Amino acid sequence: MFLYLWNDLESGFVGQLDELVPSLIKDDDIYGANRLTKADISKDLGVLVKDPTVDVQSLWWNSETQSNWWDGAGRSALLTGFPALLLKTQAYINRSLGNQEEDDYLGIYAPDLRYNFQEENGELWAQATHLRALLGYYEATGEDLVLRAIERAVRRTMAAYPQQHSAPFKAGPAYAGVWHGLAFTDVLDRLYQLTGDTSYQVYALWLYQDYCQHETSQADIQVQNLLNPAYRFQGHGVHTYEHLRTLITALYASGNPLLNDALGEYLSKLNVCLAPSGGPIGDEEIRGRIADPSETGYEYCSIQELLDSYSLLFQKTGDMDFGDRIEWLLFNAGQGARHPEESSFAYLKTDNSYSMTGALHPGISTHPADLQSRYKYSPVHQDVAVCCSANAGRIMPYYIRAMWMRTSTGLVATLYGPCVVKTQIGGVMVQIEETTYYPFSYEIEFVISVETPVEFELTLRKPAWANAVECSSEGADIDESTQTIKLRKTWQSGNRVLLQFITEVKSQTCNNSEQFLSHGPLLYALPLPGIKRVTRIYKQGFRDLMYDSVGGTYEYLQLPFLATKEFHLSEQAIGIQSPARALSLRGALWDVRSDTPASVDLVPIGSTVLRRATFKVLNK
Repeated sequence: MFLYLWNDLESGFVGQLDELVPSLIKDDDIYGANRLTKADISKDLGVLVKDPTVDVQSLWWNSETQSNWWDGAGRSALLTGFPALLLKTQAYINRSLGNQEEDDYLGIYAPDLRYNFQEENGELWAQATHLRALLGYYEATGEDLVLRAIERAVRRTMAAYPQQHSAPFKAGPAYAGVWHGLAFTDVLDRLYQLTGDTSYQVYALWLYQDYCQHETSQADIQVQNLLNPAYRFQGHGVHTYEHLRTLITALYASGNPLLNDALGEYLSKLNVCLAPSGGPIGDEEIRGRIADPSETGYEYCSIQELLDSYSLLFQKTGDMDFGDRIEWLLFNAGQGARHPEESSFAYLKTDNSYSMTGALHPGISTHPADLQSRYKYSPVHQDVAVCCSANAGRIMPYYIRAMWMRTSTGLVATLYGPCVVKTQIGGVMVQIEETTYYPFSYEIEFVISVETPVEFELTLRKPAWANAVECSSEGADIDESTQTIKLRKTWQSGNRVLLQFITEVKSQTCNNSEQFLSHGPLLYALPLPGIKRVTRIYKQGFRDLMYDSVGGTYEYLQLPFLATKEFHLSEQAIGIQSPARALSLRGALWDVRSDTPASVDLVPIGSTVLRRATFKVLNK
């Protein structure tokens, strides 16, 4: 994971987005000298096609782009120690603290607009994204000056929108910024966790209650809709998936059983919105649809926001199922929407991807998706919005942030991958180094280093896909009776834990009755040929790409009735340049045109551009 992050920073768009779109990130001091005022009538928002109807209350976009980029790139720099971006991150933090006004305000509006809106605005959203980035820096460095600045800024906003005496979500026909502002509960919940101050929890609950009282275009987590069995998600996908965290925070702030029921209903409604890869549909609205691997796309922002919401659910509930969901989402939808060879990604992507030329169905002008321009690869997607570019840099550090959690008895390895965790247990410094090629191999070694021998419980998640688990550690008491493996002993430096998961090829049925194959946490797909076109060059190494279909949809290839018995995992040696094994599921699909088998290699969906991931099952 270190190499993944390092490459993203050194030669990828994650580390260089500020150079690719400098007018959005470097030139617009929207949290300082360029705070928005009533006198502003326009701003470069990074969209090449300008909207003349945009007014000053909608000019918050650059705050999202800047803050989400700094959040992801800054966390990556802190995790890797990448020199150039680490210096930039430190300068960004110093500049942010310097922008805090005497009344502690840390937002994007001048006094003539601040906290004074009737419709669309980005007040809470701009603060949420900015303060999340500052929280990431504090968590990595422990600098109290940063935490105090965050708390002062939040207290300023809590005073400006007093509980029971204001209505921040009574905003008329507002669409995006206001409802993104519910993510301010991310900051409140994290401050509660860091400080133990329950007033942050109480305020987060009140924000959710205020949101539930007003008419809104983004009503998917209003409690009355969640508890309505006939209601299906309708809204902008990113809102729906990030708002899950607000619902979780409100539930744990209140303990209200009604909200617990609402959370259960949310997850039930969510399940029909998930593509086989775990990608949550929304291209960009959900519109009450059921996920289809060929017809419903998912936005990269939605992948990141759902992963973050799963992580909070995992932390709050301890339910290991959410660990499986996080890994599946990252390794399949998250990697499958990135270009496997270039530094670019798809703003929108489908699991069955037959072309990438902007529209989902190119040339069919009557199809609603033909109006899209988001089905292509770009490091920026400046013709639409730069939001997904910034969010794509957050997904891996947010995964890493959730890899280890603490219990009252020790530590839990919640998500797997190569890493090192350092912490204190009972006042003793403990380090655990995890060595593995996961998810390309299921063998994992943990090496423990301690200041002095210390007893604690090390808990390891059992993935649901594992048929069997082998775990050993000399002298440890091992309990494998639950969703986890628990090892207890007095640990000494040099102690090791060896873990191996054993599995087989598995098939699952998706909403359109087609099936897909997996092995472990990876979904496998048939790579399809395409003709590549370069449509824009930003600078060397960064370009927009489109892919025209060559062979169509390959619907004539079907899965044998017992496909799991016909396919086997094929592994090549670990490459010198890459830690990943070259994996494939080798077997035969059935060509119904000629009524003969067709030998194929299905590969992890993250290794594909055009692909077919789901197949009809041969009816004989």
